[in-house]
Amino acid sequence: MAKVIIPSPFRKHVEGRREVVIDGGRLAEIVRELADRYKGLSSMFDNPALLSIFINGAMLRATPERWESVTVNEGDEVTLIIPIAGG
Repeated sequence: MAKVIIPSPFRKHVEGRREVVIDGGRLAEIVRELADRYKGLSSMFDNPALLSIFINGAMLRATPERWESVTVNEGDEVTLIIPIAGG
């Protein structure tokens, strides 16, 4: 099981929780489970270019097509971040 940190704008879709625990050995499985379990989160994955994913604090450089090959181990922390630009 991995702990997934949910960005503030999307917490309304997970009953206000900051984090959820999801089973899955691959990042693609975790993303599918999140989108299936919490329908409102699917829009977060619609444009992955606007989403940064960190696993145990390290930024993931894999494109969505490669998420199937990204292993997520028991106890890993997956953090979803929506980058905000300003100036």
